[in-house]
Amino acid sequence: MDILEILTDDRPMAENAMHEKRLTEHGLSIYFEKEKSKWLLDTGLSGQFAANATSSGIDISQVDHLVISHNHNDHTGGLETFLQNNSKAIIHLSEWVQESTCISMRNDQRMDIGLDRDLLKHYASRFVWHPSENVKLTHNVWLLANIPSTYPLPLANANLLWNYKGKDAPDPFKHEIALLITGEKANTVISSCTHKGILNTLEAASSVVKDPITAFVGGTHLRDGYETEEDILGITSLIIENHPQLHLYTGHCTGEHTMTVLKRFLTGHVTAFYSGFKTNI
Repeated sequence: MDILEILTDDRPMAENAMHEKRLTEHGLSIYFEKEKSKWLLDTGLSGQFAANATSSGIDISQVDHLVISHNHNDHTGGLETFLQNNSKAIIHLSEWVQESTCISMRNDQRMDIGLDRDLLKHYASRFVWHPSENVKLTHNVWLLANIPSTYPLPLANANLLWNYKGKDAPDPFKHEIALLITGEKANTVISSCTHKGILNTLEAASSVVKDPITAFVGGTHLRDGYETEEDILGITSLIIENHPQLHLYTGHCTGEHTMTVLKRFLTGHVTAFYSGFKTNI
């Protein structure tokens, strides 16, 4: 059975009989194994993902693929740590990152939240730049880089800009990518922040496989104080209609109140993850 582990998340591991503990931060890093290959989606805000990996017996130096989901530093902040500890992984990211950076305008303060561009220069040979296409990376792993905007994007995106070729604009999140892991009994979407929206990301996954999507792992960017309960009901109703088998494993940028609402509307189909959370895929 293939495994998935949340290496770093905003939520801490609960007290347990094994007295296990994991570091937490505002960031996300997800590890999984498939087809005897080792994968990492994002590196969190700092090098804490690597410390948590060690605590779980995961050797970061043996990761075969690192996928950078989007150009925000709470997902790329540990990239230097990864590069210092891993010399073999292929690093996948969107070609839109090459000529853009990302900006937060929260609290009316302008802050560059893009990745460390010096790393792109110093380790240029390690990076594979993907166009906006859905592509099969291995027999059971798809990279989803063509995510539509059929449904409204999360409202919390309003505070986020990108600077593309020297010009500021609302971030369309063309640089966001997700993964689809296929199998005989399960098809799992992994999407770190889902700035393009969960419905759009699921639509991208459904465009490349005919079988039902059975699991979604990642943040939803449905932050507290933006979407109303009616908005969330609309989203969950479409999930039930279009993806009735789906189980949602979520955390990071999914708000605490939103989590409660999701659990009410998707009864028995929502699990909150945390640093150190494990599941099979």
